[in-house]
Amino acid sequence: MDNINNNASERIVLHIPVELSAEEFAALCRIKPDSSAFEMLEETYPLIKQYGAPKAIIRWANVDGVEEDRTTIEGVTFRSKVAADKLKDTPRVFLSVITAGEGLENSGEFDDDPFLNTYNGALLSLASGYVVRYMKEKFGFDGGSTLNPGSLPDWPIKNNFELFRMIGSVDEIGVSLNEAGYIKPWNSVSHIHFSGDGYQNCSLCKREGCIGRRAKFDRAEYERIFGKE
Repeated sequence: MDNINNNASERIVLHIPVELSAEEFAALCRIKPDSSAFEMLEETYPLIKQYGAPKAIIRWANVDGVEEDRTTIEGVTFRSKVAADKLKDTPRVFLSVITAGEGLENSGEFDDDPFLNTYNGALLSLASGYVVRYMKEKFGFDGGSTLNPGSLPDWPIKNNFELFRMIGSVDEIGVSLNEAGYIKPWNSVSHIHFSGDGYQNCSLCKREGCIGRRAKFDRAEYERIFGKE
């Protein structure tokens, strides 16, 4: 069982420093160090460090119970086979909203930079890793396994509305939801973090060629949860 103090239920706002080397940041951008793109990044990186402003809000929550395809967290019930499967033996989770922020856009320094979205994607990746380490170091919680709304039909984007309601105001990190449940700014993500083997929804997604894929499709696991088609 994770060693979590009961006081961890407080809502925590994280302002995440950008302290990587240019080479480490390039790896998050999937830019090779011997490329012309790396030369451009190396020249621009001081501005990325100056204006990059990734942030996050995390909040601990109790899992009230799991029954068949229904999971209830602090009185809110989510209907999902995968959530029920992954959280059935989990007494507590962390909820999070993580964003790359709009520091680069608002600086005016990146208006014509073709790699702006790449840099923001890397800032989001940096922030996500920081949040997982923070949970581990501060609370002894292994939060590397995640459920994020919108990545599976079984776990739709509309779940963001309830997750945001449970987390509370997100204005202070500059994010919002549009009418469909997508997070703005776009390089932002929400999660339910739970202890496990590093599960990512990508492992149950059959969409080929997704540039955001973080895990291979696991057909055996898909059929175990959803049955054979």
